[in-house]
Amino acid sequence: MGWAPDSYNYMWNLWWTKFSLTHPLTNPFHTDYLYYPQGTDLYLHPLTFVNGVLSMPLQVTTDNVLLSWNVLSLCFFVLSGVGTYAVCHRLTGNHWAALFAGFVFAFSPFVLVRIHGQLNVGTVWPVPLFALFLMRFHDTGRFREMVGLGICWAMLTYNFFEYAIDAAILLTLFVGLMTVVYLYGRDQLKLKNLWRGAALGSVVWLTLSAPVLIPAMINVLSGEVAMRGGSSPVAEYLSADLLGYVTPSPLWGPGRFAEPDLPGQFPTPIGGVEGTVFLGITPLLLAIAGVIGCWKSPLRIMSLFWAGTFLFFAVMALGPFLYIDGDKEFSIAGLSFSISLPFRVFDNLPVVGLRRVPSRMLLYGMLGLSLAAGIGLATLISRLNGVHRWAGPLLGMAALAFIALEYWNPPVSLSEYTTPRIYDEIAEEPGDFAVLDLPVGRITGTVQRGDIIGGGLADYGQIIHRKRAIGGLIARAKEEDILWLRTPPGLKYLSCPICEGFPDSQDLNPDAVRRVLNDLQIKYVVYHRVDFEGLPTSFERDGTAAAIQDYLERVAGLTVIDSDERFIAYRNEGVE
Repeated sequence: MGWAPDSYNYMWNLWWTKFSLTHPLTNPFHTDYLYYPQGTDLYLHPLTFVNGVLSMPLQVTTDNVLLSWNVLSLCFFVLSGVGTYAVCHRLTGNHWAALFAGFVFAFSPFVLVRIHGQLNVGTVWPVPLFALFLMRFHDTGRFREMVGLGICWAMLTYNFFEYAIDAAILLTLFVGLMTVVYLYGRDQLKLKNLWRGAALGSVVWLTLSAPVLIPAMINVLSGEVAMRGGSSPVAEYLSADLLGYVTPSPLWGPGRFAEPDLPGQFPTPIGGVEGTVFLGITPLLLAIAGVIGCWKSPLRIMSLFWAGTFLFFAVMALGPFLYIDGDKEFSIAGLSFSISLPFRVFDNLPVVGLRRVPSRMLLYGMLGLSLAAGIGLATLISRLNGVHRWAGPLLGMAALAFIALEYWNPPVSLSEYTTPRIYDEIAEEPGDFAVLDLPVGRITGTVQRGDIIGGGLADYGQIIHRKRAIGGLIARAKEEDILWLRTPPGLKYLSCPICEGFPDSQDLNPDAVRRVLNDLQIKYVVYHRVDFEGLPTSFERDGTAAAIQDYLERVAGLTVIDSDERFIAYRNEGVE
C-alpha cells in the first residue's frame, strides 16, 4: 500500500537503517547519501528507526525492502490488536470485550488511511504496550513495569517524536488523576509509589532516548531547520473537523482513496488523509454505556480515565479552532464568532508545540475510546450473562459484526513499483559517485525546492542503485541546504524549468554546467518519463520534456546510454 512520494521515503527509511547499521562508523541519524553533497541530519526526520531495525532480518534474507515492509506491516497490525486486547482484558477479564477493543484500535480508519503512505503515523503498535505497562503498574505497584513503560516510550521516540509527546501527555493525565484519587483516599503509600514509578519511567525513557533527543533539540534550537510550513496557519489547516468523527472513512465499502490535502482548504477536507478521523458509532455508544454502567463499580476510575483520555485527545485533534463541516464561523442573533480550543495553548508551547498536524493526536484518543468501549461491552455482557448463558457471547459477536461493518476498509491503493533497469547496472558498478534523478527535488514538510515526486524518486531509487543522490525527500532539513538546489548552474534550471528567468546565462554556459556535474561526481542522470507507479512526471505534464532532453545532451554534454517508455539514462563521461 502506498502513495508517492511519502511511501518512497518510508521505504528508504527501512533501507537506510539497515545500510547504516551494517556499515561501520555510519551514523543512522545522518546521511550524505541523500541531499548530496551536503547531506542532512535525520534527528527530526521520522526515520521509524525501530521499524527499520525490526525489518533487518527480512531485508538481509530477502534483499527486498517492499516484501520486508509488507510482512512487517501485517505483524504490526497483530501487535496493535494483541496489545490493546491485553490492556482491555486486564481491565475487564472479558475476552469478547478485549477482542472488540483490539479490533477498534488496530483497524480504525485513522490507521488504515495513514498506513498507505505515512508509515510513521500508521505504525501504532508500541502505544498499547505503553498503556499495558501503565495498567500493570497501577495494579501491582511493581517498579519493573515502569521500566517496561520507559522502554516502550523510548521506542515511540525513536519511531515518531509526536507519539512520544502524546505518551508523555497520557502519563501526565494518569498521574494527575490517580494523585487526586489517592489524596482523596488519604493513601500516602500509593501516592508516593505512583510518583516514584512515574519518575523511574521518565528516567528510563530519557536515558534511552538521549542519543536522539539531545541532537534533535540542538537542531531545533539552532534555528537552521524550518519547523513550520511557511507563513500559513498549518496547524489550523491540518485539524480534524468535528463532523469527521461521525463521517465514514473514504475507504469504506467499495472504497475510494482519501482526497489530497490541498492548501487553501480550512481545515483539511473530511475524507482527506489528515481529515479521516471516523470513530465509529458502536464504540461511542459502548463507551457511554461503560461510563454509566460502571458508575458504582470498581471499574469506575478506569472507565472515567479512558473515556476522559478519549475526550481530551479528540478535542486536541480538532486543532486551534472548532470546525463543523468546514466552517468555523457561527452566528447567533446576528453575532458572528468562532470557538477557540485548547490546542491554541499547546501550539504555543516551546518545542512540543511545533507539531504541524493536530488531527494525528487522535491516535491516543482512539486508544482511550477502544478501552472505554471495551469496558462498556464487558459491563453489558456481565449483566446479560445473568439472563441467559448465550446472551453475553451473542452481544460480543454482534458488537464485533457492527464494528467490522463500520470499519470495512479494504486496501484501495495497492501499488507495484517498477524501477528503471539502469539502476541495477549502476548498483553493480564500483566507485563512489552520485546519481541525479530528474525531475529533481529537495523536499521537506516545510520548505521545498524542485519537484516533490522527484524528491521521492531519489529516495526509492537509492534503495536499488545504492549510490549518492542529489535530491531527496526528508521531513526536516536545514533550509540553506534545500535552497542550495537553486544555486549551481544547470541544477537550478533543472529544478524548475518553468520558473521565470530560467535558464539564465550560467545555466546556458556548457563549461559552468559541466564543471558542476564533474565536481559533484554526478556520473549518471536518469530522466523519468513516469514515476515508479507509472504516472507521468512533471516534465511530461508541463511540456518541458523535449527542452530538458535537448539541454542534457547539448549543454550538459551527457550521453544517452539506455532508454525505454519509462526513462532515459545519461552518462557523464567527465566522471570516471
